[in-house]
Parts: sequence; structure tokens; C-alpha cells
Amino acid sequence: MAPHARRRAVAAALLLRHAATFTYSRPMRVTTRLRDAYLIDNEDVGGPLEPLSDYLLVKVDETAEKTSGGIMISDKAKEPPPTGVVQTVGPGALHPESGTVLPIDCKAGDNVMWGRYAGANVKYQRESHTLLKDRDVQMSWNGELTSGNARPIGGNILIKVREEKGQTTSGLFLGLEAADKASVVGEVVQVGPGRVLRDGSRAPQPCAVGDTVRFQDLDVTECDIEDEEYVLVDSQHVMMKWPGA
Repeated sequence: MAPHARRRAVAAALLLRHAATFTYSRPMRVTTRLRDAYLIDNEDVGGPLEPLSDYLLVKVDETAEKTSGGIMISDKAKEPPPTGVVQTVGPGALHPESGTVLPIDCKAGDNVMWGRYAGANVKYQRESHTLLKDRDVQMSWNGELTSGNARPIGGNILIKVREEKGQTTSGLFLGLEAADKASVVGEVVQVGPGRVLRDGSRAPQPCAVGDTVRFQDLDVTECDIEDEEYVLVDSQHVMMKWPGA
């Protein structure tokens, strides 16, 4: 064998011997878990929004004619009462004199309704939310809203409006004509637990389920539940009561 051919054969043998000592492995993939983004007004703030004191973070239901809880709005209503689902709840407010932590009537997951002018709107996680004080919430419920599972908050009372000739409303309520501009009559359907006092106890409510009441046509929230007309009224606006029929 020629010298140069012998050198090539030796080199090839050495290459095969060393190649047998190596194994092929796929390139290692390095994965990094990205933290969740928490967006307030489309800006990443680095952590979740946490309500303080007696504030609640509520995701707003933006459906115009029917809410997820089943509140139907009649054609005569100018705008529906705002509703939404509670996302998180603050720890409760301290009473300025007693130092007692006052209880909050709502919890995460509750459907809630509040007055049209309450709340501070915020865009959270690219969706409409509002921050409400506990006292601004008027009613809560779970699942489909019915008169049976509605829970008025605090001193609020849920009343089924009685439509009587000469005893209708000032025009704020759904489907009723304006006549008596001072007061309205209705039947109490649900009663809230009462206004929270300085020591955390509850003030007694002036009426009970089944009572017929006359109340002032002032700051009320009106809605249709199961095709019936109801209003949420603060018990301070109830003027008198008598046994129901």
C-alpha cells in the first residue's frame, strides 16, 4: 500500500473510533414562565387590584336590555339599573368612633345592583369594572334573579309596586303613568338585614315581608323581575305600613 493511502486509512480508523464515543442530544430548551399581567387602564401594574376598606371591585354587565341575572328592562325605561358581578371585596371599613370593623354584605361571585350615579369606573384586564362602596350596593343575588332569591342590602327593601288609579308614580317607574307625585304604594317582598350601626350590629327594619307600605318617590331604583314591576327603596323613605291583603 502506498504511504499516502496508508495514512488515509489510519486517519479514517481513528475518526470512527472517536465517533463511537459521542452521542447526539437535542439542544436543551429553556422555558421561562411569564408572570400574569395585571392591567389597569391598559397599563401593567405588576399585581392584582385589591379593594380597600368597604370597597368592592365589580365587573360591569354591559348588556343593554337584559342582564345576566335576568333583569328585564321595559321599553319605557330610559336606561337599565347598573348590574355586575363582584370580583373581590375589601376587608371592611373601620367605624371612625368605635374602631369596629363594619361587615360587608356582599362576597365575590354575587350579582349586584346599584344606583346609576354610584361607583368609580375603571378598565381592569381590558374589561369594564367599577369600584363601589358597600353602602352603594342595593341588592344582591345568585343565579337567575327572582323575587325569591333577591337580597336587599343594608336598609333597603324590595317592594312590588301596586298600580292603582290615582296612586301611581311620578313617572320614574317602568310602565306607570304620572299621577301622584308624592308617594307610592306597594307590597314588601324582601327586606334587607338593616343598616349597620357603629358597633357592627344592625338597626331594626320598620316593616316586614307581606306588609303594604307607602313610600316616598325619591331616590329609588326600579326594575322588572319576572315581568313584574319592583322598586328598591331605602327604609328611611317608608312613611307608613299596614297589614297586607
